[in-house]
Amino acid sequence: MKNLYIVGASGCGREVLNIIKDIHAIRGVQWNIVGFLDDDLQALDSIDCDYQVVGTIKDYLPQANDVLALGIASPQVKEKIVAMLKAKGAVFQSIIHPYVALGRFNTIGEGAVIYSGFGMTVNVKIGDFCTLLACGLGHDVEVGDFSTISSWCNIMGHVKIGNRVFMGGNCSAAPNAVIEDDAYVGVGSVVLRKVKAGKRAFGNPAREMEF
Repeated sequence: MKNLYIVGASGCGREVLNIIKDIHAIRGVQWNIVGFLDDDLQALDSIDCDYQVVGTIKDYLPQANDVLALGIASPQVKEKIVAMLKAKGAVFQSIIHPYVALGRFNTIGEGAVIYSGFGMTVNVKIGDFCTLLACGLGHDVEVGDFSTISSWCNIMGHVKIGNRVFMGGNCSAAPNAVIEDDAYVGVGSVVLRKVKAGKRAFGNPAREMEF
């Protein structure tokens, strides 16, 4: 049995632990959960949690029987940390809750984290290290590497989501909409056509804004 470390002890990391516990309760124990890796060794000192931070991310050295689960939501931080850890030889495990609808003829990249309540239909392409909460993806959707889609987002057919995109809760993307690399779509926004690369968009319809 592999030893599993969760990378990141923030809220996202603790949610990933919750998914792993659900997997173990439903399917039987899959991994030996060791604990969290976080550069703040006191990250859980005032938080109820039955696992602790057992080491820093920067000092972690992979062992032959180790796998990592990515517990970080920020797309840019995910990319940076994954690159650092993979350069050391780290191996990442996808964490997919049993209560999801994975559809047919779909592909999921390396290191995915998929929450309960997620659903997708057909011919969907999901890149590497995507974090997908309780959202829905329609037919022929593409999601780029390191992107995060929050709960209750409705991504309709033929939508293209680039690399390192963050979509806040309750967003919608109309059919054929394009959300380019490094875009940020705020909570409750509705993308009708396009959000340009590196831009932040808010509202219904979503409009690009500077912050």
